[in-house]
Amino acid sequence: MVALIVAFSLGKSVLPVLGVGSGAGKASAPQPTASPPAMANLGGVQVPGTGQPLLMLNPGLVRPGGIVQVLGSGFDAGSNVDIRLAKGAPVRTVKADRSGFINTSVPFPSQASAAGNTQIVAQQRNSAKKASAQAVVAQGVGVATLSAMVGKPGDTVALTARGFAPGEDLAVYWGRTTGQPNMTLQADSAGSVSHAPLRVGVAPVGVSSLFVVGRKSGIAAGVPFQVLNLYPSIGVKPYAVKSQQSVAFSGKGFAPNERVLVYLNAIGGQPVMAIPTSSNGTFAAGGFKVPYELKGQQSLVFIGEMSRATAKTGFTVLPYMPSGRPSVYGGLPGTSMSFYAQGFAPNEAVHVFAGKTKGSPGTLIAAFRADGSGRAAAAGNYTIPGDAPDSLTFSMVGMRSGSTATATIKVDHTGGPVNIPPAPPYQLPKDLEK
Repeated sequence: MVALIVAFSLGKSVLPVLGVGSGAGKASAPQPTASPPAMANLGGVQVPGTGQPLLMLNPGLVRPGGIVQVLGSGFDAGSNVDIRLAKGAPVRTVKADRSGFINTSVPFPSQASAAGNTQIVAQQRNSAKKASAQAVVAQGVGVATLSAMVGKPGDTVALTARGFAPGEDLAVYWGRTTGQPNMTLQADSAGSVSHAPLRVGVAPVGVSSLFVVGRKSGIAAGVPFQVLNLYPSIGVKPYAVKSQQSVAFSGKGFAPNERVLVYLNAIGGQPVMAIPTSSNGTFAAGGFKVPYELKGQQSLVFIGEMSRATAKTGFTVLPYMPSGRPSVYGGLPGTSMSFYAQGFAPNEAVHVFAGKTKGSPGTLIAAFRADGSGRAAAAGNYTIPGDAPDSLTFSMVGMRSGSTATATIKVDHTGGPVNIPPAPPYQLPKDLEK
């Protein structure tokens, strides 16, 4: 899913989480618990190794009394999902479709305070599956005159203003009147500016305002403006990779000169990286090396730090599928052999087991290390024992990828019993443990 927007705060302070009174105080039914997902270390950030339910809001920057679209994924097909604001009672229940997606809208309280925020929670009924996202109530009122009355962050419009002190600096704000101005202009000798070009800044989606404040006189003027949604998109290359390979991505459609926060399999907490956008709201250089702990389908969520514009994409981690064979296809007891392999993870240790099955760990009989391309030739050493059965099956197990290759040889007993002293147990070298 693309173009999903989550919460964002315009001011430096954040007010307490908003509660909804209806149904408060009623005891809620206990929810089932689930084992937490395996975690992966990606550049020092702990992320879930498998996808979890996700919730996104459109818009994430809201106005009191407005309508918020709630979109989610990762729920059970056909399940009932309760939507609530903060810790209040459910305000809506929606049924997940056959792909586990939900799509509904909820009213935002008209009494919500400016610059406050509240958590919107989607809880699957009778399940531990839950996702949440922060909605932010932004301030923004005013009236004025611009060359265009509609646009999205990053568009260029022209401002004409008058009535300020001659030659004073004019602070320009989008959707607010405090903090660092988006731009500073200078009034002429008549206290005016005429057709001054400026870029649309980040403001709540919908009817917002541009404010011009005289730094010396304190005179203010407001310009009403219809702020449009940003619809960013992400390109991922490749869409399918193996552990220790790199996945790269690029983006466009974000606000100019903002950081894009990148989350993997979760929204919230510490992002795995933050990528700055250009003056056109794009970025072209992002990516990371896939750690071994990531398995299967992965979800990437990109959130504009200022605009809260959101885009979601993903990629698949493919398993390693190695193959291996011994240096001989068969032999008499006492025959010495080595092993050949390909398709393992680069530079991983490979342990060789004899007699390994689902019900038995087998016996470790050799080990070797694959090269940078996942190959090995004439590696390890093993001698067929005198009491070997008619066939021997070897399992070659990659210690980082967890992948396995098997090979079988025939043991020739036509020479009769052979008295070969049993070999001592194989001692695994320290440098071949992983």
